[in-house]
Amino acid sequence: MKRIICVMALFCAVAVQADAQSLKDILSGVVKNVVGDKATTETSLIGTWVYVAPDCQLKGDDVLKNIGGDAAGAEVEKKMQPIYEKAGLNTIQYTFNEDKTCSYTIKGRKVEGTYVFDPEAKTVTIKAGKLGMKTTANIVTLGNNMSFVFDADKILSVVKSITGATSSLNNSASTVNKLLEQFNGMMIGFELKKQ
Repeated sequence: MKRIICVMALFCAVAVQADAQSLKDILSGVVKNVVGDKATTETSLIGTWVYVAPDCQLKGDDVLKNIGGDAAGAEVEKKMQPIYEKAGLNTIQYTFNEDKTCSYTIKGRKVEGTYVFDPEAKTVTIKAGKLGMKTTANIVTLGNNMSFVFDADKILSVVKSITGATSSLNNSASTVNKLLEQFNGMMIGFELKKQ
């Protein structure tokens, strides 16, 4: 009986969100959270990945919260697109090798480094550049697609460190910060596709 009530509550929540998104979108988000954890391994990370679009994910296991947050996530992704274009992030490409070396290329500039994959947390920590700058991203791989996201409160500093841009992003920073303050547990980054 409890199962039936839970399923009915889930479908009611889905029905409420039907105006904002399709059932396919909602279910793909659920599949990404459930299947992605099992499919995301160090081996699935190996290869060259190119930028597709901004990506936004919500932390936590609360499926109903994630379903409701998908519409907000789409809005954040839309707002991040011009910032990414301004910073040149729409040209980013990551390469992860089996020997734990990696690189990223942005606007034709290549930065080399090393990485560590945490199989429990599903994170990859990259140490790159002359100064050994470290960034940690949460990842989910599903086939040839990867969600490569950072804590929202750190995304602008990550963008600045990856691109070297500072003044060009300062104008956009206040707009993004106001938007991100509305959503706790949001992660923002890139949707990548394997070449």
